[in-house]
Amino acid sequence: MIIALRGYGTFIYAGTVAKNTYEYFEDEDIDLQEYAEYLDDPESSNLKIPKEHDFVDGGCLYDMDNLWCISGAELTSDCILSVDLENGDDDWECSLDLGTLEKLGIKTKCISSSTRVIMDLPSDTAIFMAKETTEGLQFEENQIISSSDFDPTKLEIYYHEYIDTDIIKHIKYDGREYFGSNFEWDAKDKEFKWLLW
Repeated sequence: MIIALRGYGTFIYAGTVAKNTYEYFEDEDIDLQEYAEYLDDPESSNLKIPKEHDFVDGGCLYDMDNLWCISGAELTSDCILSVDLENGDDDWECSLDLGTLEKLGIKTKCISSSTRVIMDLPSDTAIFMAKETTEGLQFEENQIISSSDFDPTKLEIYYHEYIDTDIIKHIKYDGREYFGSNFEWDAKDKEFKWLLW
């Protein structure tokens, strides 16, 4: 049995930055998208960042993930959960919106939250946050073990709660956890922002 999640997904990552670096970017009106382009090709950029404020220090923005780094399908009607039964029976699929999943008896559970992570930080913490929208195969697990025919009520979906999106982290079927052995998606757009907590 193969379970796949297709459609739109979200890739998020975030990390803490020194407050004086955050203030430097704000005071100098440096756009984070411009900074990302500078990191890709510093030689051709007009941007000059003092070493003490170049917060990835020779790395890349993906390294800014000490708070979270999560990628997965969104819990929306724009995504499809499909099951390849591999036994000659018709394949099974449904939309990934919460209402549909509830009607089918598929359990969902929020197991982490960006808001909770932020609330646990000391006040005056500067945070770099990134969000990429993706499209394609977000999750595929081709080693699903089951002692019986597919039963949607044996499926559980665990997700992370982001600001405006619920992102699937992993699934459980018939008591076994699966984190996906395959994905293949394209990034559609990127958003970078600061948060001073």
